[in-house]
Amino acid sequence: MMREIQKEWARWKYFVMAKSQKEYLYLRQLFSGNQWSAKKTELFYQHVDAVKKLPIDLKAQRNAYEHVWGYFKNVATPDERQQFFIFLTQMDEETNEALPYLKRLAEKYQVDYLLASHLFE
Repeated sequence: MMREIQKEWARWKYFVMAKSQKEYLYLRQLFSGNQWSAKKTELFYQHVDAVKKLPIDLKAQRNAYEHVWGYFKNVATPDERQQFFIFLTQMDEETNEALPYLKRLAEKYQVDYLLASHLFE
């Protein structure tokens, strides 16, 4: 049970981080240690459902996207790096070119962990 729910957390991690640093830290703490229970599974899904309903938090989004950028920093071209940081700077509540750009990079560099993430949905 613990192994499956950890895989599920891995798929939600960057989505949660992009919505709420507070919720991300809560869920990360929930997964610390080796004790797992049905109650923790229930809490996990309750928090994920709540996070889905949260409004855009640009600071949280930028933080998450910079974490995701870490998967590319050693393989991306200088132009790709420059473009990512331009998109990151231009982000506002209506415009978000950074996320689809990160998805294109994940596809280009075949980062399966990120491609399996709910971040890009």
